[in-house]
Amino acid sequence: MRAPVNCLYCGAVAATKDHVIARCLLEKPYPLNLPTVPSCRSCNEGFSRDEQYFLAVLAQAGFTTSLTRKVEDGGVVDRMLQRSPALDAYFANSLHIGDQGRIFITPDETRIANVARKIALGLYYHRYAPRTPPALDDFLALKPLHTLANSNFMFILGYNERIKPRRWNHLQTLVIPGRRKIQIFDYMFVRNWVWADIGRLFCIMRFHETVWAAVRCPNPPHRTNARWRKLRDDRQGEISF
Repeated sequence: MRAPVNCLYCGAVAATKDHVIARCLLEKPYPLNLPTVPSCRSCNEGFSRDEQYFLAVLAQAGFTTSLTRKVEDGGVVDRMLQRSPALDAYFANSLHIGDQGRIFITPDETRIANVARKIALGLYYHRYAPRTPPALDDFLALKPLHTLANSNFMFILGYNERIKPRRWNHLQTLVIPGRRKIQIFDYMFVRNWVWADIGRLFCIMRFHETVWAAVRCPNPPHRTNARWRKLRDDRQGEISF
């Protein structure tokens, strides 16, 4: 008899497979062989609600074609808000006007963090294939940033110590006829070299070239960290963010 497969997120018996990156955050046609993980129905449905919320926030903050058309009349987010007057009212009450008249919203950071942590765990699971998966609580999501933010330390982590750009993993690229390519979702696993938490593993993600997310991850199994320990020791006493 085969042993039951456990949910990656909570450890209960898994009854479904969950897409690591929700398809609602991507574009049709979806990439082939999207990574999935075992999940119980409760986690799957709970994350789905947060992912739909995340999509609405993302679309409201977006300026790329892939996002602006979602909030146009008849777009996927426009239809979603029409079906949920409470969610529509929530966003209306969250609107603010910033510098130069730009409209922005104050999102529910807990729900955004839930999505970021969930994606980071799934990508980690596929990247490092640990025999015993770490707990979701072992992943710490930092505050997400808009790509137009004045200071984006996640951008710095996209470079190594020699200020050379690291390589992104592009999960989906959208090609719009007559226009530039848009990276719908890309990510990388990097070691922090910027502030006091030297050597810690981070998953950096970008959504529709608009929102950046960083999640601190557990150290992967069977990896030596002597180089990073030395760098950390050399930088003891530096000011952290």
